[in-house]
Amino acid sequence: MLQVFRRHSYSWGTRVLLLLLGGVFALFFGSWGAASYFTRMRPAAQVGCYTYLHLFTMPGCQTITSEQIDSATIDLRRAIQNIYGEQAPRMLQGVDLRQMALEQLIDQTLINREAARLGLHVSDDELAQAITSQSAFQIDGRFNLEKYNEVLRQNDLDPAVFESRTRERILSDTLRQMIVQAVQVSRAEARAEFNRFGQKLALAYIEFPYSDFTHRVNPSESELVRYYDDNRDLFREPERIRVEFIRYDPEVLGANQTPSAEDIQANYERNLNAQFTHPEEVRARHILIALPPQASTAEVAAAKAKAEDILRKLRAGGDFAKLAKEYSDDPGTKDRGGELGYFSRGEMVKPFEDAAFKLSPGQLTIVRSPYGFHVLQLEEIKKASQETLEQARPKIVAAIKRKMGSDLARQDVEQDLAAALEGRDLKQLAQKRSLVAVETPYLSAEDSIPGLESEPKLLTEAFKLDRGEIRAITDTSVPFLVKLLDRTPAQLPPFARIKDKVRAAYVRQKAELLAKEAAERALKQIRNAADFDSVAASNKLQVHDTGEFPRAERSVPGIGPFSEVTEAAATAANIPSALDRVFENGGNSYIFEVIARKPPTDQEWESEGQRFTAQLLEQKRATTWLNFLNDLKLATPVTVNSELLAQSS
Repeated sequence: MLQVFRRHSYSWGTRVLLLLLGGVFALFFGSWGAASYFTRMRPAAQVGCYTYLHLFTMPGCQTITSEQIDSATIDLRRAIQNIYGEQAPRMLQGVDLRQMALEQLIDQTLINREAARLGLHVSDDELAQAITSQSAFQIDGRFNLEKYNEVLRQNDLDPAVFESRTRERILSDTLRQMIVQAVQVSRAEARAEFNRFGQKLALAYIEFPYSDFTHRVNPSESELVRYYDDNRDLFREPERIRVEFIRYDPEVLGANQTPSAEDIQANYERNLNAQFTHPEEVRARHILIALPPQASTAEVAAAKAKAEDILRKLRAGGDFAKLAKEYSDDPGTKDRGGELGYFSRGEMVKPFEDAAFKLSPGQLTIVRSPYGFHVLQLEEIKKASQETLEQARPKIVAAIKRKMGSDLARQDVEQDLAAALEGRDLKQLAQKRSLVAVETPYLSAEDSIPGLESEPKLLTEAFKLDRGEIRAITDTSVPFLVKLLDRTPAQLPPFARIKDKVRAAYVRQKAELLAKEAAERALKQIRNAADFDSVAASNKLQVHDTGEFPRAERSVPGIGPFSEVTEAAATAANIPSALDRVFENGGNSYIFEVIARKPPTDQEWESEGQRFTAQLLEQKRATTWLNFLNDLKLATPVTVNSELLAQSS
């Protein structure tokens, strides 16, 4: 019977039978029985689900389950950790990975539906080609099934799941290429955008710091009380909690564990190909002369000539690092002397890779790739090698200890939770395991636990506890045992207790107003550019000169981010002239004079134009693709069960 349901899970017969079963539940168990049964079946999201008279869901409805969101969230976290390494906790801070995972699943569902509508599909041969061509699954440049399975095991991926996701990725890439291939950037359009973003500004400004006016604000007690009464929300303190917690650190818990010789040997054999066998690698550096995707014959010839000229300079004794900084169009390496570091076969585009692996250390050559012409120098060759068990032992022991520590952490937190619920002190429990019980200060929901800024969920879950309640929190990077020590409700402190805070807020507000008024009076005195210096002198203020800076930075030298000013300066009617209003930033007021404004030079366009055009084209194509996805969302009903989304774990 179960097999029949699975085969016909979207058939009308099955849906009618489920509705009849719901009626039976309602008859025999009351309305709660039927409601709870169907509640458990509810998806976290639905895509393309149309109903008829609110009774039947029409064919084509697709669902996203909580389990799918959980799995996608784990994959997202792993991907971010792989990309950012030690910086991953900082990158993950405050990020709602579950929401991001849901958005990705919805997008992929919409893409799959549209691809099916257009008759697109990925054949088994295309799937096999995409997988076998990945260097991660190859040994000596050839696909190796054992390594493939091992890499998937290390990343907790089932082959069927990985292959399904790869098929979806190919489908997405195919559809995206169809959508964006018509998007092009003309040379005139690219130059106009280059002129806009490459525009250089030079400003003068007079600053009116609010701190210069605070001494003129002397409020009476009654004024402060009235300000306090009129701005209660400004002084209302949020709900706060104080917690005690134990962090079950796998490194600490695994430190005293001793992996067996058998486990070390098994780990070595299991990971011999994936971790301890190293293919031949080379270290190289390059200078890129970029070409746009549809470069003309003249552009190709000019880029090649430029590369050949650089090669001649290098062979004549030129400094590679200096020439890379001056000429390279690769922003990621030009300031590092063109250094690419070590790489093995399969990591670079094929023409570049083939050229690099043919060279001897110190040799130079020119090679063309899809990105343009590269002046390439090989620096070092690292022969293929395989670590012995003894060489690999320290890494294996550390990995096994971490794994043992993780296993102990999950086990220990459950044991300690039981002990804590029976009245055991968290400090004693922590000490027994060489861990530390930490008590926090009072924290609001907007705060972070000091030292655990990358674990926002810990504080979120702690806020759900009652005073004295203890809970194990395990859906964080490591397990925690948490006890809520105290909770203070949101409150408006009495005026007497925060009088100094009220006074500081009142003084600053009034001082900011005085600064703005002074700036407005000064601005009225400026009738032409020559008045700027004299007005500053009469107010005993200094004129600051920014020097030349790019408009694209949207920041004013000496002040900081100030896009309001850079955009106003970029569109000022006359040069030189004062901008016609006062600008505020950080409580301070400013008046500005645009001293100079000029577009980038023809030489800058010749140097940067190709790279800029390629980037502009990629940006336009990315925008087109996002607009296409948004149009699919507008045309297709998408519903999200926020309650079930929040319950995912």
